[in-house]
Formats: sequence, structure tokens, C-alpha cells
Amino acid sequence: MGSFEVHFLLLINFFSSSPSNLLSLQKIEHFFGLKLLSFVKSPSVIFVKLLLLPLLFAMTAAIASGAATKPDYLKHRLLSEIKSVAPGQTFTVALFLDHDDDFHTYWQNPGTVGLATSLTWDLPDGFKAGPIQWQVPEKVKMVTYDAHGYNRDATLLVDITAPDALPEEGVELKAKAVWMVCGPEPKLCCNMGFKNLSLKLKTAKSPDWDADGRKRIEEARRLLPKVIDGWEHAAKRIGEKVVLTVRSTKGLSVHPDDKLYFYSESNHFTTLAQQRNQVEGNELTVTLPVADYAPEKLGKLVGLLFHPEGWPGTNGKKYMPVSLPLE
Repeated sequence: MGSFEVHFLLLINFFSSSPSNLLSLQKIEHFFGLKLLSFVKSPSVIFVKLLLLPLLFAMTAAIASGAATKPDYLKHRLLSEIKSVAPGQTFTVALFLDHDDDFHTYWQNPGTVGLATSLTWDLPDGFKAGPIQWQVPEKVKMVTYDAHGYNRDATLLVDITAPDALPEEGVELKAKAVWMVCGPEPKLCCNMGFKNLSLKLKTAKSPDWDADGRKRIEEARRLLPKVIDGWEHAAKRIGEKVVLTVRSTKGLSVHPDDKLYFYSESNHFTTLAQQRNQVEGNELTVTLPVADYAPEKLGKLVGLLFHPEGWPGTNGKKYMPVSLPLE
């Protein structure tokens, strides 16, 4: 088997390891003409293909070797809010990502370009890990293309639940972290990072909290999405677009010039085309362009609707969680 086939199989294996990675695989299949050949004539997409190809091979080489390609642009650390774990306890651990200036990593749905950070756990018998709790994202750029990620430092939170019976000698939590970190023009640099991380914890009848870890995790929770009351949501697919309608139940209005943006948790909407906003009194609509590689049935619309000035009546909350079926 040649080197191309080896890299390709490694790539498929990586992207098939989780639902979020499968979405990225669908995206890459689309870019490289494996599904929708009519789209490959677009000059912008051809450019993105050429941009992503060396990045993908660099990623698979990193996975094969078990090392990061260039870790200089990102510092990472795995922390826990406890020193000792008690039987049956649920506690939080965190992957801290400290970016170098002007570099960024990606949110759970990076958009049409970029790859989300992932954690694959190797836990002692009986331990269970929950999904990543993603902090609110912001717009980032890969070359001139919009994506969803973190220009600021980011913290990914995960809840771990211990079994009722624990060994006296303590436990070790292991995780494989994979990320893409990208920098700005004119020296565009995107590197895949890969690192095996671990945490050793004592076991006890009652938990022993780690003061520093607990403080940093509590600070990180402040950037998790918060529920916003007083607004009704509806969504409807019309051809190759989805129209999201939001209305205040308290008569509050949004300024027509406010630039709203919807961060979808799914990879069903392209970031190569602009979202459109329309405001009429206390009702607003955001039109989302459906990606060519999206499935025929989109199911639910889940994500965060961003208001740069903060939603009226919320004391400055900027991210409104949305979760509703599509009509």
C-alpha cells in the first residue's frame, strides 16, 4: 500500500471516530469533489481545496507519529477541580488552550473551513466522560474565509463520573487531544496538534478539592452559553435556505443596524456565503444559507444567535441559545 493510501485510511479513521469528526469528513468529501462535482468549478472552493490538502496530510502524519507538528503556537494543560475523587462522584476536568498572539483554534462546528478540537478518553473501568462543554465562539479567519473558533484563550470542560467502587491506589485519567491551530496572513500557518494527556487522582471517601483548578474551571464556566428568557423562536426551511425568526414576548426591539449572527452546532450551513438579517419592530429574521453537502433532512436547528451589543433586557448577554425543530 502506498503512502497516499496510508494517509487516506488514517484520515478516514480519525474523522470516523466521533459524530463531529464525521461532519468534518462530509465537508472534506465535498471540497475534494467526492460527492458534488458541480461545485468544484467554483474558484473559491478550488483555492480552499488546495489550501486544505497539505494540512490534511500534515494532520495524518502527526496522528501516525503520535506527535504534534509544531506545538509553538499553542500551550495546553489538562486540569481537574479535585485532587481526590470519591465513589460515585461527578467532577469537572478542563483542557486549557492558550494561543499565541494572532493564532486561533476551532469551535465544535468550525464552519466550512477548520477542524474542531477533540478529546478521546481512555478511562479506568467504570468511569464515564460526558461531552465537551463548549464556551461561546467568535468569528475567526482562515485566509479570507470566515470560521468559528477562539481568538482568545479557550477552556474545554468535560464532566467525569466515577463508579461506586474505586481502587485504593488512585486512578489515572488519560485523553488524546487533537486540534488545528491557525495564524494570520501574510504568513498563514495552520498546524495540526496531537498530544496524549493524563491526570492522576487519589481516591478517598469524600472529595478533596483542588483550589486552583476549581477556581479556573469556575471562571471558564462564565463563558458557557446561558439561557435567555423572553424570546420566541421559529425556523423554516425554504429551498436552500433556513429562515430563523426570533420575537420578543416583552415588546423589546433590536436595532436594524445590529449585525446578528447564528453559530450553528451542525455543519449544515456554509460560512462561504453571508447570513442575512431583517428587523421589524420586536421581530427579527436571520436567513442561513444551507451547505451543498448538508443532508436532505436537517432535523433540528441548534446553535447560538449572537448580538454584538447584547440582547435587550438581558444585562448584556450576547449569545442566545436556540434549539427547535425545522418546519
